[in-house]
Amino acid sequence: MKRLLLGLLFAVAVPLHASVDTVRQNFLDYYAAAGADRAAPLMADALSTLEAQTRDITAPGFLLADGSWSDINYKETPSGSWSPWDHFRRLTTMAKAYRTPGQAFYNSEPLRMQIEAALGYVPSFYGKTTLPAGNWWFWTLGAPLDLGPTLVLMRGGVSQKVFDDCVATLQVHIGSSPTAKGLVGPVPVGENLVWSCFTHLCLALTKDDAVMLAAVRDALGTACTTTNGDGIQIDSSFHQHGPQLYTGGYGGSFAYDVSRLALLLRDSEFALAPAALNSFADYLAGGIAWSLYGSYFDVSVVGREVARSSTSGINGVAALVQAARFDSPRAAEIRAAAAAMLRSWRWPLSPELAALATIAQSSATAGWPSGHQHYRMSDYTVHRRPAFFASVKMFSARTKSGENTNGENLLGSRQSDGRFYLVLSGDEYFGNDTWPALDWTRLPGITVEQKPDAANDSYGMGTRNFAGGTGDGANGVSAMELAPINSVLTAKKSWFFFDDTIVFLTNGITSPSFNRVETVINQWPLQSSVARGANWIAADNIGYYVYPQTAKLNVTTASRTGTWAALGGSTDTTPSTQTFLTLWLDHGTSPVNADAAYAIVPGASAQTMAAFVPPAIVANNANVSAVTSNATTAIVFWTAGATAAGFSADAPSVVYATSSAKSMQVAAADPTNGSGTFHVTVPGRWMTSDVPYTLDARATTLAFPRAGGATTRVTLTPAPTRRRAAGR
Repeated sequence: MKRLLLGLLFAVAVPLHASVDTVRQNFLDYYAAAGADRAAPLMADALSTLEAQTRDITAPGFLLADGSWSDINYKETPSGSWSPWDHFRRLTTMAKAYRTPGQAFYNSEPLRMQIEAALGYVPSFYGKTTLPAGNWWFWTLGAPLDLGPTLVLMRGGVSQKVFDDCVATLQVHIGSSPTAKGLVGPVPVGENLVWSCFTHLCLALTKDDAVMLAAVRDALGTACTTTNGDGIQIDSSFHQHGPQLYTGGYGGSFAYDVSRLALLLRDSEFALAPAALNSFADYLAGGIAWSLYGSYFDVSVVGREVARSSTSGINGVAALVQAARFDSPRAAEIRAAAAAMLRSWRWPLSPELAALATIAQSSATAGWPSGHQHYRMSDYTVHRRPAFFASVKMFSARTKSGENTNGENLLGSRQSDGRFYLVLSGDEYFGNDTWPALDWTRLPGITVEQKPDAANDSYGMGTRNFAGGTGDGANGVSAMELAPINSVLTAKKSWFFFDDTIVFLTNGITSPSFNRVETVINQWPLQSSVARGANWIAADNIGYYVYPQTAKLNVTTASRTGTWAALGGSTDTTPSTQTFLTLWLDHGTSPVNADAAYAIVPGASAQTMAAFVPPAIVANNANVSAVTSNATTAIVFWTAGATAAGFSADAPSVVYATSSAKSMQVAAADPTNGSGTFHVTVPGRWMTSDVPYTLDARATTLAFPRAGGATTRVTLTPAPTRRRAAGR
């Protein structure tokens, strides 16, 4: 009888405002996984996990009679962590279990009473009037992100006084507008704005506030448009805390939360406008999906979160499976990526995500993006094929090298110095608990001045303008002038991508200090034996070719041990040990204009490398770096007026050209991200309608827009042959 009365109370306590009620029903259906097949494998696993989690957190002696938990220090001041946050997160788990059919705690009266007691305890430590101290995020965003949904789910299911007290507490902390400051903290932007939208959506549903829901819709629409500040960039990368690449950190959470909010607001007057939803879909297909591989984000897009042992691609898979329910011009790509990620995902999902994942698995042909893309707003390049993922992370005067916030990322100062990230399965580094054991002074791909503080927590804006890339969509070239933070080293680094072969050139390596300087080819978590030839090495299906050069090649297979605590942001001092294959070129001390040249061949065996014919290096000097592979020529013009392989340019630029008898495809970009035009001269007489051009007897000069570093692609066809005048 009491359960029946509570059900009636829930029914009559919610006023029927049609548009608000639609959002409320979407909310309840989402968290209860309404309509999902409870016997589907993903769903059954999710329900079992939810039941086990709820049983654990409600165990006698753990959850106390007054609604507090025995392991939480409720007087703790927030810093990088805050144990009382667990109070709210556990409440959300309990509320979902209470409302979700298919497991033992659905509509459980003992659980309802425990939820009521735990909610009743909230005002005692999360006060309504006292100005909080410590890390503002927990007060204004962290706690509300879990208190809010708990209140929506339990409205009508707990005493009115407990409910009203918690709603009042929530409102004091977050305020009445998603775009304004809460009780403490800054005006929300980027992902902080989206978190604020979610907490205010929850508050609106507890108060039947249509005006607040409209404000949520409008603020969310703003967050989905591209920006020069924190948020989605015009190249589909994501920035937070300034011009800092965070597609898989804050940007992954952003994608998860926006896709969830879009589902909750759908079919109502508060639904996202098509333009905002399409802009968000562009970010998912062009940014999120491109930065994921297997079950993880690329390490270069997670920022300081590399120091977290729990880092995975959960936000990515959540965003993709939720957005797979939307219609947009990018829907097919999003659905294919969602299905692809679910093939390798090995952890339980929450019931709400499991329900959507089951649909995604059955409604799309799985497939990751494949090709080449440079993100000019973030100095970041991705090159991916079905069998591997590769990326390069750079920085310039336009971008930040990283950050140390809340004590995290204490050793990551070299992560933007041209760090090369390569994985075949996707879990070689994340899945093997490798990061604590890594030598952070020898990140793959970097040229580094070795000294005691080579890897530390020094971060900042770059000092050089030259960092950029271009390509034809399948392959490309990227380059940067390297001037690392906290180092006197300078160099010019370039990367040439030809299908399954990547050539690495560095020149101008100069360091006036007496510290040794190295160019690191790779630091790979070794799983098998190493084969070696005269100028090549092969291990774990990766081949390495070293061009003849002055620098000495060093190869080691040694074990290293480290802890998560040493990376910052964790108290875990458990040793993690990993054996690494480390290859580096030693430039000695105080090098002047030294250089380095090598190639990496993902998927190669020893037999492949024994017969390997490398791409040809045309030039690698202070003016130009150029490589040819079959009919393709890739060039970095470091200075104006440089020439290579019949090509020249009147400004620093990057060029990728592929020729045939009937056409030439040219992609070019300005790595200084300027405005106006620059000119590239290509061998032969050609014509095009893509850009202005001029001809002389043996060459064609093309006028490319600088376009802030964006790539312009041109198709050239043979120009008519000039006929000689009669009698001559």
